[in-house]
Amino acid sequence: MKRLIVMGIMVGIGTLASAAQLSRADSGAIALRGPIAEGDVDKLRLLATPGTTLLRVNSEGGDAQAAMQLGRYLHRQQWDIAIDTVCAGSCALYVFPAARHKRIPADAVLALQESAFLRAQASPAQLRRTLAEAGVAAEDLERETAALAARLADTAAQETAFAAELGIAPAFYRDFQHVAAQAESVRRHFPDQEAAVYWWPGMARLQRCYGIAGVDEGTRAARLAPDGYLYVPALSALVMGDQALQGCP
Repeated sequence: MKRLIVMGIMVGIGTLASAAQLSRADSGAIALRGPIAEGDVDKLRLLATPGTTLLRVNSEGGDAQAAMQLGRYLHRQQWDIAIDTVCAGSCALYVFPAARHKRIPADAVLALQESAFLRAQASPAQLRRTLAEAGVAAEDLERETAALAARLADTAAQETAFAAELGIAPAFYRDFQHVAAQAESVRRHFPDQEAAVYWWPGMARLQRCYGIAGVDEGTRAARLAPDGYLYVPALSALVMGDQALQGCP
């Protein structure tokens, strides 16, 4: 089981829990709750009606490829998205930016982590070490490392195609590395030093630097000030702002 969890994290699944729960919220909205998994876009299609224009989400992530499928569906149908509590991981990377209008209420959080592009940069030594720590037998390490590297590269290629199709600047999937590096200095003075690091890009940066428009983020600035980060207990997460980043690439 440990090995499966690590494999899932490496390729962007993030959790092995069951697929998201989708239900009709009202005549114009569908609610998505939980981790995104294969087949969720088909469930969404079955629930959709001609009057559906909004997806409400509360998701800590899920499978990257399934999230891209959801994102493409929202983009083609010109749906809006509203975060009820949290949109993290693949929800933030692929579903959120694909919607037409994007709402982040005052008590909600957008939280990005490593993209497929960044995960695919891991060296063979790093992959072998991760797999060995997950319990892969020594005699299987080379084969499993090659398989994992191929899967990471395939997901990264799909991410590149997704960004090009939606007009998202590649930097959106690369800038997390700078945020994560800056977060290490914060972590040293942070009570929960095991907290996962996430990134909440601001509305202005999303539009100006990455071509992601239509964002209404409520009182985000006040929540991140004055230290530029926010602790989210539900995720055990240290959510960083844009302070580590310079102007647009």
